Amino acid sequence: MSSTAQQSDEWGSLELVSAPLIEAGELVTVHLRYIAGTAGLAPGGTVSITTTSDSDWAPPQLADPAADGFLKAAPPPDCAVSVHTPDHKSIVVTLQSGKLQSGDAIDIVLGDRSGGGLGLRAQTFYEPRRYFHCEVDPTGSGKHGTARSAVLQIAGGNADSLSAIAPSDIEVGSSFALLLKAEDRWGNPAEQYRGTVTVSAPGLILPDGNDLEFDEDDAGVRRIDDAVFTEAGATRIDLEDAANGLTASSNQIQIARELPALKLYWGDPHSGQIFDASKIGDYFRYAKEVSALDFAGYQRNDSAHSTDDYHHQQSEEKVFHEPGRFVPLPGFEWSGNLAAGGHHNVYFGRFDLPMKRWNGAERLGRPDETDLPHVRDLHNYYRGTDTVITPHVGGQHADLQFHDPSLEPAVEVTSTHGSFEWILRESIERGYEMGFVGGNDCHTGRPGDDRPGHQERRYSKGGLTGVYADELTLKGILNAIKAKRVYATTGARIRAMVTVDGHFIGEKFSCGNSCEIKVSVEGTAPLERIEVYRGLELLHTEHLTGPPTGSRIRVLWNGASRMSSYSGISWDGHIDAGTGEFGDVSPVRFDSPRSGFERTGKSQLAVEGWACGYPSGVVADLTGKSGAAISPDTEITVVLNSRLVIGETFGRHGEVGPRKMALARGDSVRISATLGQLANRPATIDMGHLNRGVTLELAPEAATDRAEFTVTDDDVRPGVNPYWVKVVQQDMEMAWISPVFADYLG
Repeated sequence: MSSTAQQSDEWGSLELVSAPLIEAGELVTVHLRYIAGTAGLAPGGTVSITTTSDSDWAPPQLADPAADGFLKAAPPPDCAVSVHTPDHKSIVVTLQSGKLQSGDAIDIVLGDRSGGGLGLRAQTFYEPRRYFHCEVDPTGSGKHGTARSAVLQIAGGNADSLSAIAPSDIEVGSSFALLLKAEDRWGNPAEQYRGTVTVSAPGLILPDGNDLEFDEDDAGVRRIDDAVFTEAGATRIDLEDAANGLTASSNQIQIARELPALKLYWGDPHSGQIFDASKIGDYFRYAKEVSALDFAGYQRNDSAHSTDDYHHQQSEEKVFHEPGRFVPLPGFEWSGNLAAGGHHNVYFGRFDLPMKRWNGAERLGRPDETDLPHVRDLHNYYRGTDTVITPHVGGQHADLQFHDPSLEPAVEVTSTHGSFEWILRESIERGYEMGFVGGNDCHTGRPGDDRPGHQERRYSKGGLTGVYADELTLKGILNAIKAKRVYATTGARIRAMVTVDGHFIGEKFSCGNSCEIKVSVEGTAPLERIEVYRGLELLHTEHLTGPPTGSRIRVLWNGASRMSSYSGISWDGHIDAGTGEFGDVSPVRFDSPRSGFERTGKSQLAVEGWACGYPSGVVADLTGKSGAAISPDTEITVVLNSRLVIGETFGRHGEVGPRKMALARGDSVRISATLGQLANRPATIDMGHLNRGVTLELAPEAATDRAEFTVTDDDVRPGVNPYWVKVVQQDMEMAWISPVFADYLG
């Protein structure tokens, strides 16, 4: 008899009674049944059900059987149970009276519909295997065993959009791979999509023709090898599914007779917070085959990563290593608390190197393993090696007072936690010469394209890192990061290049008292503005929008709650059009599904927003009564209240976990202005911290998705001048281009 069968005989099993496949983000019922083993279950005994990683399932409720999300536990007759939900990942059922013999069952129904509820909202990310593990303590004595687990598959929903990803640099006449993806509203592959997509671009030839029909084997994602451009000139590849009304364009591409020496590659160096190591292969497969990344790092928190799991990670890194197509970045996340220096990503220039944790060697490692308890120890241990370390803002933010320039060439400024321009600015203020990178830092197994869903601790789409490297190899990517030939985006593959006196991103050179900064940007959407900085000083803003029509307004809210982790802001309020009426209304960067708007009348919108470190809001068309032309005397009023996300801890005296997210009451604002007044200038309220504020303005019109310009700085300061660039699109996707360091001896 196998050990699994013996385990099931003694401790029982957890079985899935309901359908084995559900759709992401929908209201569902998950019916689990615990069947007792030979150990039985006595009064005081417990059945604890846990899932394998963070998720954004709606929390089950125990109060109202007629409402959505009700959790029902049904024991055999003459037995009584209690139910406890300690957190978002676990359910504890305690037998209060009666006794379970071998073969007796307790039904646990998540999203029970028998009382009239519609079900429980499922997680919004697709997952081939979502495990429900079960621990049984038959008597409540603390002696427990593991019952057999149940497993559920979460699939993507109907196609809501299309996307296309191509290499950023393509050589005329040479084959390349084009990836097409049908996405549901949560960004998952729409596995049931069966549409026909027409692919078009000047000079593009596909091996099977340009009309492609998706079938069951594609599962919503189709990779086309051996695509060829016969001529230069195209800047994007367009998609259309006419039958389903879906269109899309690829990322910006550059086609040349000969590839440049430095090519632009895209990657997610920081993701992989997956509890179950058996899913690490799925993680790299998604990065390579769904997100079409060139490189990705699996960065599990060290204090939660066993040596056995780390060895499995290392095996998968080598399985998926394919120079020229996909490069895993070997490493881990050194996850010290703030007193120890905060969180840092560690990347190795070779495979199979050991992990040196902040803590946990005794708990998770082998007898000969030791910890590095402070970031200074981390620096000392790896100094002089080919290791790369990047501080970031994650579960804990990095303390930048500790910095080793020989190891730390870049700082991470954006992820699913939010955008943290403050840490970029802190690095400059301290005089550090660092580049900027972005990542996903996600728990969902979707590197390169994660969305926050309803997760309490995530507020943003995942970031990406653009790397200018001479080759797509581990050495090529890490050398480019060391050279700071990198930049961060909020997930959009914005193409950008900056030179100062002919010197490229990341370079340091000696200059005179004047510098010429050349900027070239190709956006994934119409551009709003490009800002050029010398250190913390804004030198120039290139405005790139068209003039407003006068009958459309835009309301944006922005900012973060604090210079730390888990620093989102929740906004709620309304927009009143006075004597006008709202026409079409569209969201601006509602990354979180908790953001939204509702028409509460012809002249009023209720709005709610969840964000962290980036602007979001709405654009609305206005008319007069019954569709008449809007008057410039029409007064618009915006009222918004803010609540600031804070991280509460409840262990001991409140200084340790478990950590819960809480909301503290923040500022309230009211802005009123007529359309005529807004034609002169926007109405803004600066709330004084981390760009927190609200803007009411006439909506700018789209003008261009590309820009090239030159800025001359005739006032170069003595010392090192870091010239860097920030790109903002009209959809509020952003990019931060690493500095060129001009050293003026004065």
